Amino acid sequence: KELADETPVCFAPDIAYAHYLVAKDQVQIAVESLSPEAIDVVELEKGLVEKRFADWRRAGVEEAKKLVSGIAHLEGLDQELDRVGADTRFELLQEIASQHALSAIYVASPPNFSEITGIAATEGASVLWSADTQSVFLFLPQGAPAPEGSEAVGSFGSVSEAVALLIGEDKAVGVEEEFIGTALALSLTEGEIIPIQTELGHWRDVRDSEDLPFQVIASRTSVTIMENTLEWTNSRLERGEEFTELDIYAHYLEELEDYALQFTFDVEPYFTNLHSSNRMLFPGPPVDFPINAETRCIQLDAGVAVKKDGVVLGTSDMARSLPRTAAGQEAYEYFFKAVREGIIGQLRPGVICADVHEATLDYLSPQLPRMIDIGMLGADTDFNTIYRKRNVGHLMGKQESFANELRPGYKHILHHGSYGAAEIPWRYNGVAIGTEDLWYIGADKTYILSQR
Repeated sequence: KELADETPVCFAPDIAYAHYLVAKDQVQIAVESLSPEAIDVVELEKGLVEKRFADWRRAGVEEAKKLVSGIAHLEGLDQELDRVGADTRFELLQEIASQHALSAIYVASPPNFSEITGIAATEGASVLWSADTQSVFLFLPQGAPAPEGSEAVGSFGSVSEAVALLIGEDKAVGVEEEFIGTALALSLTEGEIIPIQTELGHWRDVRDSEDLPFQVIASRTSVTIMENTLEWTNSRLERGEEFTELDIYAHYLEELEDYALQFTFDVEPYFTNLHSSNRMLFPGPPVDFPINAETRCIQLDAGVAVKKDGVVLGTSDMARSLPRTAAGQEAYEYFFKAVREGIIGQLRPGVICADVHEATLDYLSPQLPRMIDIGMLGADTDFNTIYRKRNVGHLMGKQESFANELRPGYKHILHHGSYGAAEIPWRYNGVAIGTEDLWYIGADKTYILSQR
């Protein structure tokens, strides 16, 4: 604002609409015009979308059941898997539209695109959900192949032209403000543009139980390959060997490749943070950094994605560490207990996300003097103030949720079927510890899906 003074700030057409919303009341903004690009529009029958997911889920249930069979702490999860079958994606999408008086919802982000269409996101493709007709209109770059089973609607000179002809010129449209350029957002309709990205994240979160088999596959894959990888790493260190973060990552990928052979679904790396505390304390991808007798701790914070035909069906997000100092090992053991007892132990239907965070701080409080004694916390550190600035977990919704976190201010009420992660990251005195587990709230108990 100070730099702009009274001069209009020029926005390129593809700058995210979210930035425009933040800046428009602070400075004058001139938005460059969007060059029209012709598109083809086809309609997807929503029943076919639902059938595609139903077929995948049916196969997923059988494969997930094999993974939990005979594991005592997961007893009863097979009954949760047997309940999988409902599909509320379009019903709940309609609720969002009704709450905001929307005629349509325009989507371009990969997770929401796939959730509405049942196909993998591709460059230049987007989708319009018509609330008035409950129709799914797929927008494709002109000449791009249409998916099997779709019905041609026509070709249009631009996205805005297609929207106007499909739903009317002055209709309210919901958009993902971080996934639509400002120029397109402002030209999309003569009616109101409503940012609903958070609501769409919540829309995915609350339906996680419908894709439970894929959450199980992702969780059991991650815990197995991550713990195997760190056991392999520890064995090499105990033998006095020296290697690098990239060597650990290569072994992690080998573990994933071997474990994934049992599935008819693709299981791929979703994200991987792997680093020595000697290099840095905050998560980051592996590099050619030495791992040796001087290594204080290794943190592996990673997840996998379960896919079919390129569509993400489930993901994981968990962390394990290999502390090499006595203080780090003691802290790691305690934080593992804190995650499983202090956080996941609270989770049940009816619990409010914000309350979980406050109760976690209460759980940790008696142990803080010990952390100070062993050099894992500063005596003058205002722990509660610092930790209230971050979460102790989150729901998933096909990726880490920013719509529903276990954090102050988040009022979402957990329910039967909620799926997410619980975590205590601890970075102090040259040691970066990550402890994170995945949980699922069942009808009778809460399961730790990422516990061996």
